[in-house]
Amino acid sequence: MSTPDNAPKPESLDEVDPANVQVNEDGSIVLAQTGEPAKAPPAQQWTGGDLKPDARFGSLLAAKFINCLMYDGKKATAEAVFYAAMDQIADKMKADPLPIFEQGLENAKPLVEVRSKRIGGANYQVPVEVNRKRQQTLAIRWILEAVRTRKGRPTAEKLAQELVDCYNKTGTTIQKRENTHRMAEANKAFSHFA
Repeated sequence: MSTPDNAPKPESLDEVDPANVQVNEDGSIVLAQTGEPAKAPPAQQWTGGDLKPDARFGSLLAAKFINCLMYDGKKATAEAVFYAAMDQIADKMKADPLPIFEQGLENAKPLVEVRSKRIGGANYQVPVEVNRKRQQTLAIRWILEAVRTRKGRPTAEKLAQELVDCYNKTGTTIQKRENTHRMAEANKAFSHFA
């Protein structure tokens, strides 16, 4: 179905008649009125306000991770450690390391946590949902904490191993996430205090 070029184009998808929408095999949709595929909004990744993508991968998430890894303002050292870890992941997994890093971080994100709340002279551990920004922050923090507590190996090697462990849903970080979920589950009787 084609329309003349001078036909008015809708301002948003809300103004489109559902009868004029064509669904493709891959799940994308085409507006019959314009003939242009409609694009879904990009997935939101919480990083930072004026953060620039990292040099090698062009990823804001990698840049955020490097900044969190950085110690005492030594960004070049943090970048060297991160990129060495990514190289080791690429060698070990025989795949592109960026999706492995992103999936490992995704696997480490907690969905719920407990917060202490004082009610009537007693402290209760109240389970609350974690917002997306805090999920990312906690995942990065837990991974770096696990890396820094491991001893006897170079940091890049420890970081690569921890990220692979997170990707495979094993290791210290995933154990911490599971413990957090278990505590929230054990205290769900107090969820009405939230």
